[in-house]
Amino acid sequence: MSVLIVAALAVAAALVQMGSLSLLAQNPTAAPLLPIAVIAGWGVARRAEETWLALLLVPVVFGVASQDRVGLFVIALWPTALLALLAHRLDRDPAGRSSRRVGGAALAAALGGTCYVALLSTGGGHLALIAADARALAVAIAITATAGAACAAAVWPWRPRPRGLFE
Repeated sequence: MSVLIVAALAVAAALVQMGSLSLLAQNPTAAPLLPIAVIAGWGVARRAEETWLALLLVPVVFGVASQDRVGLFVIALWPTALLALLAHRLDRDPAGRSSRRVGGAALAAALGGTCYVALLSTGGGHLALIAADARALAVAIAITATAGAACAAAVWPWRPRPRGLFE
């Protein structure tokens, strides 16, 4: 059930990404990346294994709306899931602490967003856009990291926990 919830949230974030957020930024690569924030936040706070359906549906939404191939978006989203998995696994405390997980989600979202923009710009041959709008891109990555941390904090109460004797 949680796989469907994160997939629906990520697809909704992708639709918002293409709709209203693309209107706010003059350069589309300098817009905050909401699907990456959802995947990173959910994957770190809960389990990264729950994000597999979102990793397949979000690229389909992006691919239908653009001229790029769906496979390019799939490859660009993989580093975010990998970073979320890594941040979740590095926290050895089974109960986890919210501050470490929220910080890990922000880091996974920032690095995942950076990899996403770098891979798509390299694949599309638009590396000059990164250099031209480096300041706006840095702001977008910071907003993406903040949104990833907010997503992790929002799903933190519903994380899987080890069961006790009488639970």
